[in-house]
Amino acid sequence: MKKIVRNLMLVSLLLLSACQAETQEEETASVLVPQGATAMAVLPLFETENKVETVSGSDIVSAELVKENGEYDIIVAPVNLGAKLLEKGNSEYRLQAVLTWGNLYIISGEEDGPLAAFGENAVPGKILSLTIPDEQVSFYNSVQDVQAQLLSGNAKRGMLAEPAATATIAKAKEQGISLHIEKDLQEAYKEVYPSDRHGYPQAAVFVKKGSEDKVQSVLKKIETFTNETAVEDPDVIADMIDKNDLAERIGVPSSVIAQKTWNNQHIQYVDAADVKEELKDFLQLFQIAFQEDMLVK
Repeated sequence: MKKIVRNLMLVSLLLLSACQAETQEEETASVLVPQGATAMAVLPLFETENKVETVSGSDIVSAELVKENGEYDIIVAPVNLGAKLLEKGNSEYRLQAVLTWGNLYIISGEEDGPLAAFGENAVPGKILSLTIPDEQVSFYNSVQDVQAQLLSGNAKRGMLAEPAATATIAKAKEQGISLHIEKDLQEAYKEVYPSDRHGYPQAAVFVKKGSEDKVQSVLKKIETFTNETAVEDPDVIADMIDKNDLAERIGVPSSVIAQKTWNNQHIQYVDAADVKEELKDFLQLFQIAFQEDMLVK
């Protein structure tokens, strides 16, 4: 009889442990992510119970990073933006992982002449001045403005981010304009700062203090998708976008172009603690000193 009771107690404990593990695994998180490559990196989260909000630009992202008791457990943001706020002590979020490694390209119909570009005081402008310092550049307000200059023929060369670069080449072809990728600025960056990584730490995952344990399963989903699933089975990228009708929500021209340009967007989840030197080099471009306490502990 005692043996039966012990066995029943053991079974009950095992069931209880399993339930607790399942509850912990299914714990949801709230995520804020800019449209584009960063939103593509979190595609699997749109198929879960996690709250995922996408935004255009970085204004909302910046505002949320400085909030006390912010509503988001995870915010994906430009590395330099988050690090600057942390340097000033203005954010409760800490750097967990780098998510994208640059997606800037020079596209052209001619190999010389003035260059149309965007983001003069942001990452694109910094990378351009570092990698091609002697260019004659006209800066515009947005990627869309540069695209318009190229498609109208007012500019023969332009700096664009993927997937807009590929979309622009395709639209130009329809109009009888021949454009091609002239230069990969990520490769050009590596000539200045040699690294095993392709490019520079452009966007990162920032985690709110107190949410570190809560978001572990979410971070694992992102890491598995970007580093394994999308690499081994690229068709899953377009399938996820189409199945969940996400193209407009994540800010890509189409699921086909999103999948076609995945490699050129250099999306890869890497723990920030493993790329401190890369972070240090990149942040120097913005006069930001990398500090260990910027990282999730």
